[in-house]
Amino acid sequence: MAQPAYLKVKLLIEEEIKSLVPNAMIQSERDLAMKYDVSRMTARKAIEELIKEGKLYRKEKVGTFVADNKLHEPVAELVGFTSEIISKGMKPHTKVVDYDIIIADERIAHHLEIKVGDKVHSLLRLRMADDRPMTLEHNYIPLSVIKELPRSVIHRSIYAYLDQELNVKIASGTQMVTAIKADELVAGLLEVPLNDPLIYMELTSVLMNGQVLEFVETYANPQNYKVMIHSRRKW
Repeated sequence: MAQPAYLKVKLLIEEEIKSLVPNAMIQSERDLAMKYDVSRMTARKAIEELIKEGKLYRKEKVGTFVADNKLHEPVAELVGFTSEIISKGMKPHTKVVDYDIIIADERIAHHLEIKVGDKVHSLLRLRMADDRPMTLEHNYIPLSVIKELPRSVIHRSIYAYLDQELNVKIASGTQMVTAIKADELVAGLLEVPLNDPLIYMELTSVLMNGQVLEFVETYANPQNYKVMIHSRRKW
């Protein structure tokens, strides 16, 4: 049985991008179609397959680029975004979308194990690597645990601030991972199409004294991000 045309083009593009650096823009669908003498639909399908495999990523209204190594989120470990990005040889950057002190509703109070009406830091941040949007994080931290979050801190690693400056130690965390469709706000910030599938994570982290430190909602583009689970058999 003959190999589909789009798979042949996919293999050709895959071989070609091996010589390109991460985040380099590849040729347009039109140029690739002309280069390999196929239809634009065939070129598009080949590109989409490589995007699904995490070898390319697309920026709306800009173009298609060579992907670098995906970020790994180890479920069994609490790894801060800044540390993870630096370990991959990339430059981390944080854009604060919104910060406010809010009153906890039933949902937030439940996750933080506080009373409805208690005051909470609400921090929405876009986390970037080499100026590319990677995740959108919404942190909720009770004022009863951390009274102040200085402006300088919300633009960098909160974990480093807690550990190095406040000597606050995180003992453990519980994380839930699922899929969700990108709404208008999230799609715009992560630069993905509306209703595109995203990785959605909820994390509740706990201090050494058993007090809940934070509840975090994270939205991640699966083209740039994957979740890695370490399992161990229980005897």
